[in-house]
Amino acid sequence: MIRQDEQPQENKNTNPPPELPPLNLQPHSFSSLPDVIVENILARISKCNYPNLSLVSKRFLSLLSSPELYTTRSRIGTTEPCIYICMERFKDLGLKWYTLWTKHAHVETLTVDDAQEDNLPCNEYSLVPLPESNSLVPFMDRTNVVVGSEIYLFGVTSSEQPSSSVRILDCRSHMWRDGPSMLVARRCPYAVFLDEKIYVFDGCGEDDTWMEVLDMKTKTWSPLLRHRVAVLEGGWLNTVGLQGKIYLITKINYCAYDPKQGTWEVVEVHDNLGYLGKWCVSVIEDVMYSYSYYSDNLVWYDSKCKKWIDVKLSNFELLYKWRMVNILNHGGKLLVMWLYKFEEYDGIEVWKIRCAKIVVEKRHGNEVWGEIEWPVTEVKLPELSERFNSLVISI
Repeated sequence: MIRQDEQPQENKNTNPPPELPPLNLQPHSFSSLPDVIVENILARISKCNYPNLSLVSKRFLSLLSSPELYTTRSRIGTTEPCIYICMERFKDLGLKWYTLWTKHAHVETLTVDDAQEDNLPCNEYSLVPLPESNSLVPFMDRTNVVVGSEIYLFGVTSSEQPSSSVRILDCRSHMWRDGPSMLVARRCPYAVFLDEKIYVFDGCGEDDTWMEVLDMKTKTWSPLLRHRVAVLEGGWLNTVGLQGKIYLITKINYCAYDPKQGTWEVVEVHDNLGYLGKWCVSVIEDVMYSYSYYSDNLVWYDSKCKKWIDVKLSNFELLYKWRMVNILNHGGKLLVMWLYKFEEYDGIEVWKIRCAKIVVEKRHGNEVWGEIEWPVTEVKLPELSERFNSLVISI
């Protein structure tokens, strides 16, 4: 027990405490992180930044093209719809593939005068060329389909002769490779991907080899016979997979093939379907959309009354002056792309691609309304071209 009148003794050791060595607080450099951590970070970054990031180092370039990165993007839910464009070049130079990169920007309101005076924004888009593929056709037709993160091309050749070759573009690494050859050499066939199988039609002229199917699990081809109802009079317009069936759209009728039943049927007959845009059908929530040259408008197909009906659009005048229209399903919304020709100050003709994203919704029972979500914008083509095809791949 300490008495109150007692004072505690002071510490006789008056030497200051020894100094500790300085802590190394320098953060670790990003390059010292393991690949799995860097990959996880890159997977959370928008793909619109990947072209610039790939220039940082060889390591970044390798990681950005690795399949593991895109597996991570799919697992954590950061996949994005990416636009691929195939241009048909003049002078038999074959096809050239590009990706259309977009920058994230606020949506601004445009007027009809902006579109007429070519005041549309173009700095938010850029075309990035892809590596050339050997033996690509010097013309373009509906010969490609999207399967996951890959694009399949059928009957590709360096001449106009039929070919059984198949080329595959891996959209993760942008590398080309050969696929399993078809049973029959074909020229400009049509192709549809449905339920893990690719169906290829036409291009050979023989009834017993007119159609064949590629099983994606076994990577093998099997022949399918054409039924007598699949009479393609007046030329083809479109092929589309819808509600488990494959629809062949011609100028006079619709034929439907049920792969599970192995049966064909004529869905309906029309006096004239020729006003629909060729290669211009997209499906959103089991509804077909196309472009009508007859009404100069977007149209949708009402399966109940079996008619094509105009989509009611606000500010639709912004989409005029189009040529060679493509319509795509871009994350559940319509992405409309078309060619637009103008003359530069020196009188040289230049082609641009214009595009607009449109949100569609059903109203009042039998009406479909569309509202432009993206501003109508454009990108100048690096080469002269009068035809193009476009695809959307989620990666």
